Amino acid sequence: MNSGPGVLYVLATPLGNLDDLSMRAGKILAAVDLVLCEDTRRSLKLLNHLGLRKRLSSFNEHNQAEKIPGLLARLGSGENLALLSDAGTPALSDPGHMLVKACHEKGIKVVPIPGPSALTAALSVSGIKAERFLFLGFLPAKSSERKKILETYKSFPESLVVFEAPHRLAQAAEDLLAIFGDREVCICRELTKVFEQVSLTTLGKLSDEMKNADVRGEITLVIAGAGNREASAISDSELEELVRAGLGRGISLKAVARELSQETGLSRNLVYRKALEIKNRRGNS
Repeated sequence: MNSGPGVLYVLATPLGNLDDLSMRAGKILAAVDLVLCEDTRRSLKLLNHLGLRKRLSSFNEHNQAEKIPGLLARLGSGENLALLSDAGTPALSDPGHMLVKACHEKGIKVVPIPGPSALTAALSVSGIKAERFLFLGFLPAKSSERKKILETYKSFPESLVVFEAPHRLAQAAEDLLAIFGDREVCICRELTKVFEQVSLTTLGKLSDEMKNADVRGEITLVIAGAGNREASAISDSELEELVRAGLGRGISLKAVARELSQETGLSRNLVYRKALEIKNRRGNS
């Protein structure tokens, strides 16, 4: 028997590939008294993979408020609990923050067991600058509400990350294009799973591709930020001067576009296309 309160372990689980579970997470799952699951069926698959037989308890957005008092009592009596979401890190667009906050208020220790996260996984393979970024979670289901949120962040200079449901992706891509313009976007679908897809494209191309597509799986979008200046704020003559200076140093157009993107805060694709137009126009004159 524990002499004091137990511990709540906030434990990250694989997005798809069960081998991504850390050794530490496996040891914690083997030791805890109770496993709190967003969906007990999905968590049972993970425990079966580990060869563990544990007590499971459903803990989701629909029942968390009524379950928290009982869970605090169990923790207070010395039991150790593990909090899991269906996949990835709990309390990030998933249930959990209410229980975590309640534990802090009661002086119960909360310990993170870090691991898989769709957010950081998508950022790492996006190819989009992400020293700073803003996570918006799931966008609203209704287009009008979604556009309202996007209007709020359309001038945000850094990268944006959103989660989206497959059946809403086509409309969401259309709304993103309408509000943000044709920026770079990386679509990450079914990360770590059999049909994993990571594709760096633009919102215009994504919107076109999704119109008649049968999309399935979990989706994370990494969207280039607005930068410190709008594309229209740079004139052709100003950009031409910058392009000529770069090419004059003997570097490629791609390298010039990369440098100018970093200097101006504009999307690299937008700068490249505009610079290419200028170069072709000069070549044909």
